[in-house]
Amino acid sequence: MFLDQFTSAQRCRGVCAALAILIGLLVVYAARLQFGVWILVAVLLGAAVALGGMWLLPRLLCSAEPSGRAEAAVARPEPAKPAPAAVAAPAAVGTAQARAGRAPELLSAPRGGKGDDLKKIKGVGPKLEQELNARGVWHYDQISSWSAEEVAWADEHLVRFKGRVSRDDWVGQAKTLAAGGETEFSRKVDKGGVY
Repeated sequence: MFLDQFTSAQRCRGVCAALAILIGLLVVYAARLQFGVWILVAVLLGAAVALGGMWLLPRLLCSAEPSGRAEAAVARPEPAKPAPAAVAAPAAVGTAQARAGRAPELLSAPRGGKGDDLKKIKGVGPKLEQELNARGVWHYDQISSWSAEEVAWADEHLVRFKGRVSRDDWVGQAKTLAAGGETEFSRKVDKGGVY
């Protein structure tokens, strides 16, 4: 199906754009026919409302996935600042460490000079694959061996994609792909048109 090639966030932004255009047309109609505004003024007012809606509606209604230039920026996580011993209770410190998890095995470069196509994992698009590579994740077997602590770390440290690792079960998908198998999503990627 045509819409399968788009992520849910892309579909949401498309629906929001269509809704904004419809609202802009309604403003033109109301301004011109109901209030007798000149046609040029009515069109300009409708265009302004449509453009404003195209900017505002996705921010209000769609998920927090980034778009455009914001996606290209790969921010580095700030090092965790230890809490003062007098202020933080030991239980609170332990909870923060568990939430942050433990960093998985990261590589400085892909083994054999070429990494796996991580975009075959549902939830990893081109920008997220670049971020994973920049952090040292290049291969399915790296992801497939992640423990719960390492998944928690990845969920916490993937900028603007928090929670994606566990939500989309990257470890399970990576195990299948590392073993030479394929998933329903990887078959779609192989057929083309997904990215």
